[in-house]
Amino acid sequence: MKQLSKIIWGILLIGVFSFASCTHNFEEINAPKDQASEDDMNGDNYRTGAFYLKLQGQVIPESSGGYQHCENLTGDVWGRFMMSNVKWKGKNFSEFSYDHVGWIDNPFNELANFYPSFNEIRKSTNGEGVNYAWAKILRVAAMHRLTDLYGPLPYSQVESSNLYVGYDSQESIYKTMLQELTEAAEELSKYVEQYPQATPMKAYDRVYSGDYAKWMRFANSLKLRIAMRMRFVEPTLAKEMAEDAIKRGVITSNEDNAAYQPAGTNNFWLIAQSWGDCRVAADLISYMGGYNDPRQSKYFDRSGFENVTYAGLRSATNASDDAYGKYSKALVYQNDKIIWLTAAEVAFLRAEGTLIGWDMGGGTSEENAQAFYEEGINLSFAQWGAGSATSYINDDTSQPKDYIDPNNGAENANAGSSITIKWENGNKEKNFERIITQKWIALWPIGHEGWCEYRRTGYPYFFPLVRPASDNKYNNLKVANRLPFATTEYFNNPDNVKAAVSLLGGEDDFATKMWWQKK
Repeated sequence: MKQLSKIIWGILLIGVFSFASCTHNFEEINAPKDQASEDDMNGDNYRTGAFYLKLQGQVIPESSGGYQHCENLTGDVWGRFMMSNVKWKGKNFSEFSYDHVGWIDNPFNELANFYPSFNEIRKSTNGEGVNYAWAKILRVAAMHRLTDLYGPLPYSQVESSNLYVGYDSQESIYKTMLQELTEAAEELSKYVEQYPQATPMKAYDRVYSGDYAKWMRFANSLKLRIAMRMRFVEPTLAKEMAEDAIKRGVITSNEDNAAYQPAGTNNFWLIAQSWGDCRVAADLISYMGGYNDPRQSKYFDRSGFENVTYAGLRSATNASDDAYGKYSKALVYQNDKIIWLTAAEVAFLRAEGTLIGWDMGGGTSEENAQAFYEEGINLSFAQWGAGSATSYINDDTSQPKDYIDPNNGAENANAGSSITIKWENGNKEKNFERIITQKWIALWPIGHEGWCEYRRTGYPYFFPLVRPASDNKYNNLKVANRLPFATTEYFNNPDNVKAAVSLLGGEDDFATKMWWQKK
């Protein structure tokens, strides 16, 4: 505990001494719109913006280790976008095991990387104003990913560098996040109304170059994502929050896609291309290959197998080291942005909401749901430069294909679904499967979101594991439902983490479900 406190205070002191000369009167220029002029908002005091850069780099962690542990080894594998390097055979998360406890602990440690900067902003702004609203949006963007990884999490009680506090239930975190996003979007709306052209934080914004109108739409879109996540457990509140997000304005154009430009290398490129620590999952190849999806050439490298264009690995594969190297890598470049949330995802969220009778801004008929569904596909094709989606949308025959393992057919598997692409009025559950299947494909490369959608809906259908898990209690699982709490918490924060286990509704393991998994 002392060692972690020293690390956190060290980070705080660096920030304080580096920016102390620039924070004088910071709270004055962060005041609500009736107290701040545009000249104030552009003042030199905004050099404290370095704290905002830190927060943006923590939404999907910018460090290579943080990205690998928070995204690639977890969400990418469990969302069936990627499969881990076979050097970890028998000790990787696809098999509900791990190479070392750092795989469990490191995602939780991102709390210590996020909160020093957030707390500095909260102090400097007195917890109010447009820039505190921006910081709150960034906190929800980061922490909704962590709560969907672990479940309960320290949230409302984190008010200083002390992270050894009580955990909030996931239900409480979700409801608080929805409230915070509503408040933050309203604050940004007021500012944009008075200063529509102002971009005072442009130098410290690697997502939207200081455009608060776009941040407002991102906040509402994130609110829509979170509301939809809880629709099977809190349908009334979910509907209310989703409809409110639509009324306030969400992302509808690829120009507004939320994507972070790293200061250095894109870590997905580093892990997939440079290190070679993952390969494309067979599940994604099965769906996209069966659909003859032109986005394959935008998502994947060609395989090293003769006469096989794209090849994916099964989860818990038995492939040898030599064979592993021939399966397709993710096609990602060193300077690519890190995608957070897209217009295509929002369109699919609106399609789902409309299908169940919510007002998503375009009518509530099944035809209206179809329009949003097709809009989602069109937006994704445009996002990836994959050409026209017209013939794809009207394809009523193509289905996910059986998996034929190019490595001597050792791990062949039958396709899990026969769902086609073209919308068919009259069967809501089939159309729901269509929405989630196409949404999953369009979510690439955000594996964490793909994992969340599978846990929430049961779609798309995934292949079973090649080898059964070593622990019999996981025999019926295709992917984990959560990550166990950090082992360090049992030493440093024992009473609070034990209380958090009681909030889970099950054991602290890979099998216990999220609060929102009720379908």
